Parts: sequence; C-alpha cells; structure tokens
Amino acid sequence: MRSVLPALAVVAGLAAGCGPDPQALQEEAQAALDRRDLDVAIAKADEGIATAKQDRAAAWRLEQVRLEALARGAKGADVQATLERLSGSYAAQVQAPLFLAAAGWLKEAGDTKGAVDLLVAGDTRFPAEHERFQAAITEMSQARELAPADVERLRALGYL
Repeated sequence: MRSVLPALAVVAGLAAGCGPDPQALQEEAQAALDRRDLDVAIAKADEGIATAKQDRAAAWRLEQVRLEALARGAKGADVQATLERLSGSYAAQVQAPLFLAAAGWLKEAGDTKGAVDLLVAGDTRFPAEHERFQAAITEMSQARELAPADVERLRALGYL
C-alpha cells in the first residue's frame, strides 16, 4: 500500500499541473456564446487564451469566440481594442472581413456607434476595401439605424 501512495501523489500532481484544456474551454465558451450567455463566453475564452499560450491555433479560435461575445454584448470600444491588439499577433487573420463581421454583430446588438467606429477604423486600416466599408455605412444610414451624431460625423468624414 505504501508504494501506491507515492505513485498516486505523482499522478495527482501531474494532473493538477496540466491545467484546463484549451479545446474544452473553447467548446464551453462557444456553447455559452450560442445560448447568448456572453459574460460566461468571455470568461471561458479568457481562461482558454491564458492556457493556450503555446498553441496559436487554439488561442486564435478562443480569441474569435471572445471577440464575437464582446460584439454581441454591444461592447464596441472593447471590440475595437481587441482587434487592435490582435492585429499585431494575428495580422493574417485580422482583415477587413473580420472588421465587417464584428461591426455587423455590434449593429445587431444595438451599438450603432461602436459599429460606425469600427467601420471607419476598418476603412482606414484597409483602404483597398473602401467600397465594402462604404456599403455597410450606407446600408446603416438607409435603414435609419444611425443616431444623429453618427450621421453628422459620417457626413464630416465624407461617408454620407
């Protein structure tokens, strides 16, 4: 019996040192996002990102879930800050389509100011995609989804 106890202690120590599985945390984060439990989705994604430091692919998938949860939670400033942060580490993935998708999620969540800010930032960052950003702004304007201050700002910037 004495020889079994040290072996069990080693196994327990190894299991405790492994930490949470990034894949399992991604699945939990995605499930929370799917049921619109956005705070849980963000928390699980953050936990997974912290554990997936050496696995860039897993970290990226978790970052995507986190980004969508932020946007669907109408947190425009956080979305923009996240995209800025990710553009350094994941430049190939952080492109115009991601800005457009995040702006769409913000708009659906009722954060039209955040959506406009993101569209303007995306247009500045990706000038070759100007027509796509312009079309998204025009669509919001025609649907009368913009606050008067946003309309004036977009007019001053030449979008409307």
